[in-house]
Amino acid sequence: MKEKFYFKALVIIALWLFNSAIISAQEPGPGPITPEGEIEDPLAPVRLVPGRQAFGPAKSQASDDWSFELGTDYGYVASASLKQGLGTITEQSAEVGILASHKIVDGLVGIVGGDWQTFSFGYNGSNIPLPQNLQGLNMIFGVDVQLDEESEWLMRIQLEPGVYGTLQSIGWHQVNMPGVAAFTNIVNEDFQWFIALRVDAFNFFPVIPVPGFRWRFAKDWLLNGSAPKPTIDWSPTEDIRLFVGGDILNLNARLADSNPEVLGNRSLAGALVNYFEARVGGGISYEVSPGLSVQAEGGAMVWRTFDFPRINDNVNSTMAPYFQIALRGQF
Repeated sequence: MKEKFYFKALVIIALWLFNSAIISAQEPGPGPITPEGEIEDPLAPVRLVPGRQAFGPAKSQASDDWSFELGTDYGYVASASLKQGLGTITEQSAEVGILASHKIVDGLVGIVGGDWQTFSFGYNGSNIPLPQNLQGLNMIFGVDVQLDEESEWLMRIQLEPGVYGTLQSIGWHQVNMPGVAAFTNIVNEDFQWFIALRVDAFNFFPVIPVPGFRWRFAKDWLLNGSAPKPTIDWSPTEDIRLFVGGDILNLNARLADSNPEVLGNRSLAGALVNYFEARVGGGISYEVSPGLSVQAEGGAMVWRTFDFPRINDNVNSTMAPYFQIALRGQF
């Protein structure tokens, strides 16, 4: 039992080092990373889609006008076998979100928005104790702070209050308020690194540190070492970006108090579930017009787990192919 506990702890720590800071690959654009005239996002690059947590903008505009970011995505994972011989599983996932940012004073930008994240599962088998769906519906409140006159050190504080459960049960027991505090150092126009601290009471480890970096090592090339979607990006033109890398999806939720299912002779009524999914693949992003882009990607879902930390048990699945499409807009 102790060996199982330690193994699960190591796996979850590794996943959260790639996922917890709500950070992932954002379209790099044709130019270098530059702080001039703007406050760079301390969690840069942050994507508008799967983390699939609440997202932040690629950069918080230091202007007196409101700037808006919209994002939506849809993904499908083909049939995979559940390891415990429970049957097979398919998955559909989606996310829709909006974020607005506005300069409050010089060196301080306010952020407000909302995000809806959903996973829907189809099962083929009998007496499968897993949830039919997982839902996260939350608001986003935060600030970006410039810590020095040269805009080399920046900080973000962000809270994501909302309900994290299933469609069958949305109530006070599903209310949670994850948050993050992150610091970024912009070394030069081609390199920046960050360290973030993620807090989530529904996670097996409620506090996790998360490091990351972005490095434009050659013209049109970007090494994005930030979670949960580390990639290598190549932009052959200003409108097209090709990328390969990984992706980790996650949603932490609480099941209904009336849930009748049992796993390993333990009741799942009111149980916390930490859902993780790891993908490897590649794709293309195309800017159809200024500020509006579409993205398509595909590959393999290489690992999936439904982890129930309070009862120290989990259900895994085998590999399966996936595809995903996304739409992003900046106004």
